[in-house]
Amino acid sequence: MYAILSAIASFLVQPVIWITFLLIALALVKSPRWARRLRWTVIAVAIVFTNPWLYHTAMLWWEPPPLTIAELDPPYDDAIVLGGFTQLWATQTDRLHLNGDGNRFAHAIELYRLGKVRRIVFVSGGKTSSQPEIAEADLAARTAERFGIPPEAIVALNTSRNTHENATECRAFYEANGGVPKRLLLVTSGFHARRSLASFHGAGLEVTLFPTDHRTGRNDADREWSLMNTVIPAPETVLSWGPILREWIGLLAYRLKGWT
Repeated sequence: MYAILSAIASFLVQPVIWITFLLIALALVKSPRWARRLRWTVIAVAIVFTNPWLYHTAMLWWEPPPLTIAELDPPYDDAIVLGGFTQLWATQTDRLHLNGDGNRFAHAIELYRLGKVRRIVFVSGGKTSSQPEIAEADLAARTAERFGIPPEAIVALNTSRNTHENATECRAFYEANGGVPKRLLLVTSGFHARRSLASFHGAGLEVTLFPTDHRTGRNDADREWSLMNTVIPAPETVLSWGPILREWIGLLAYRLKGWT
């Protein structure tokens, strides 16, 4: 039931869906008074969610700043890599296809190669439509071996379906295999980092965040007031709001359920 509600919420929290529903309502409404209200509501929603400066400001506030590789000293025992970095629609099944969050995978491989982590733990039970027989964690583990990571330095946890289950599955794995390591690095995308950290703390795991795939930059140009990024709408920005809004709703839901 939670998975179904989560999927519905993920669909409904997107501003482009709000605008679509508002336009449909505007086309159907008979009352001039309500038509006027809906018209101004559509305009307001469109102005807010196509404004690139507002989006960048929200993301700069929400995403934790990245860590440098030099900061990972001494080395960590495990890099826990959360799923969600593979393309769901890839038709070539002989290799891994990364999506926009692919640095979760790539950075974990690099950190191992540089001696910053001793083991990589992929955790995801998600499956693609083209490969329903293999979980994302297993596919990532197989690909990591192709990159030369030794099998004994790879763990694939392949039953969890969401961030909360990622955390509890990791906890159960450690408890069944000698206890929780002292130094754990949590590798996930910047926009997903806060909910991930809260989930792992809720599961009793102390982790250090290693956020990747940041959605916006952190230099002064991203924050300066200019005609281009404060007044002129950027239509693609309305789609960019989806992930951060899902995270806000998801974190609220996790807190209400006592998972953080």
